[in-house]
Amino acid sequence: MNNYKLIYILFLFPICLFAQIKPTKYTLQKIVKNSVVEMKNGKLSLPSNKSWEFNNIDSLYFKKDTLNAFVYKKGTKHKSLCEVVDWTFYRKNALVFGQGSNCKEPPTRKVTRNPEDYYTITIYTVENETMIDVLRFDKMIVESFIVIEVSETEDYTEIKLVRRFNGN
Repeated sequence: MNNYKLIYILFLFPICLFAQIKPTKYTLQKIVKNSVVEMKNGKLSLPSNKSWEFNNIDSLYFKKDTLNAFVYKKGTKHKSLCEVVDWTFYRKNALVFGQGSNCKEPPTRKVTRNPEDYYTITIYTVENETMIDVLRFDKMIVESFIVIEVSETEDYTEIKLVRRFNGN
């Protein structure tokens, strides 16, 4: 019986350690790189199947400290998100901020304005924490997040962010 306990501990301990590894700057940069949409005739299609989507029911995106971004694979979308905020990356570290409503007919979306809805991001590491800063066109930080977790399923990648401050 003691041998089984020892084997269990030897296998469980490394698995627990592995599960607690924090997301790295490289991991996040790879997700952003894979999220960049292809322009057609110099134009973006918003929102894209590659957009990062945040639930915005009751303005949760603007009120909550902890946010979950979903990046869907294979063109599938989360059908239950009625109100959504999305980040659509049109080049490395550059995104368009969008808002839409999907549950009422017809679906609606706010018109994207340049430069007000066009942002850049910086991804960096401080004291073993991976951070994302969202900067507007004049390089002022408007939002800052700590990346807590990145998890993947067959259908989507989920990025859990905790707001450091809100510069709006």
